[in-house]
Amino acid sequence: MRFSKLLVGFSITSLLLLGLGCKNSTPAVGGTNTQRKTLELWTVYDDVDALNAVITNYKAARPYLAVNIRQLRPEDLYNRLVETLAEDRGPDIISIDNRSLGKYVSKLTTLPPSVQDTTVKVIEGQFSTQTVVSTKTIPTVTLDQLDREYIPVVKQDVIRGGRIYGLPISMDTMAIYYNKDLLDRAGIAEPPKTWEEFQEAVRKLTKFDRVSGKIVQSGAALGAAGNVPWNDDLLYILFKQSNITFVDRSGRAVFNGASNSREETPTMQVMSFYTDFADPTRDTYSWNEEMPNALDGFVTGKIAFFFGYQFHNQTIKARAPQLNYVIIPLLQLKPDLQANVANYSILTVPAKSKQANEAWALVAHLTHSAATKDYLDRSGRLTALRAYINAQKENIVLAPFVADLLVATSWYRGNNYEVAAGAVKDMIREWLRAPANVENLGQYRQSVLNRAAARINQTL
Repeated sequence: MRFSKLLVGFSITSLLLLGLGCKNSTPAVGGTNTQRKTLELWTVYDDVDALNAVITNYKAARPYLAVNIRQLRPEDLYNRLVETLAEDRGPDIISIDNRSLGKYVSKLTTLPPSVQDTTVKVIEGQFSTQTVVSTKTIPTVTLDQLDREYIPVVKQDVIRGGRIYGLPISMDTMAIYYNKDLLDRAGIAEPPKTWEEFQEAVRKLTKFDRVSGKIVQSGAALGAAGNVPWNDDLLYILFKQSNITFVDRSGRAVFNGASNSREETPTMQVMSFYTDFADPTRDTYSWNEEMPNALDGFVTGKIAFFFGYQFHNQTIKARAPQLNYVIIPLLQLKPDLQANVANYSILTVPAKSKQANEAWALVAHLTHSAATKDYLDRSGRLTALRAYINAQKENIVLAPFVADLLVATSWYRGNNYEVAAGAVKDMIREWLRAPANVENLGQYRQSVLNRAAARINQTL
């Protein structure tokens, strides 16, 4: 379906203003619908240059509209929003992380069934100019369209209480970056295709200092918490691929399973698989929390495998333009249990916006029209719309990330992702630091799982 067709063919009210005189003059724009308006758009992760370009095209038909884009640091967004809303001078549109919607939802309005969109067209003749002002009623995305036209995770994330709180303009998933030179020197002709092959490659690629025993080259940045970006997402993926429920449909953490288990459970096996990469007693040991951040290690050529999102690609290219690396899709455990995780932003409108109609009209344009593809092409980002998936699969740069778009999900739906992610970090650390003299290791590990699940559930 061509998205341009979604936005035409509705009730139109036209006001025709005829003007005589110099045909190069700019006609005045008047009327209630064309009063000067300024929208404030706050973002953290969106591509501001691409946004500006797309919005400039949008404003060409709406000369009464100005849009100011402000890019904030992620740690500043919420506090600045609360502060400005208290003073009735907050933004009209904010772009928030999909895991943080629950934190913001009380301050947001929901997508209306339709919006009023006023455009202005200047027609220049030989002796006169005429300005046509048209107002259209444009229906917005319905729940059915959300289900049919967007990848599944969007419906999972943006709906609360049967209402849509926002829409994404792009998407991101996880893939594996590998240093081709390190694999070549280790005699590994092809990247691993299974987790077993991955473990074997890590053993070959990890090198230790003969005197100190410290790792001098890491096969993979895995197993630890603080210096492995998105460690919670990695664990979630491993649980999904192992067919173990991490959180239930309400968002409650249930990965701890049997609360009093003394035996090794499937959950414990997944935890051990992950943490073995940071356990000095295991043969896959290749990482620990004394090492630098995983991304820093990869760009300096000290790590063979790095698990990252598509947005990391631009950072790696900028920081290490000579690095010879390749990106492959995330490894899967079983063909019928494919899993990945979605990381993206949702464009939404604060309830206190005094220009909610214009704000939602712009959000609808950016996320569900031909302008969406324009943004994706300019930014080089992944699509959240099914219509563009096949074309992006043909893009060699995007293909490793597009591969899992339809199976990507997200694990957190509560009110404080930072606390929940911290609980996962602490769970990993406690798992690795089990006391040597613990009487029952299974019971200790079960208590670690129980504490982490309880902390996550307290944030719901």
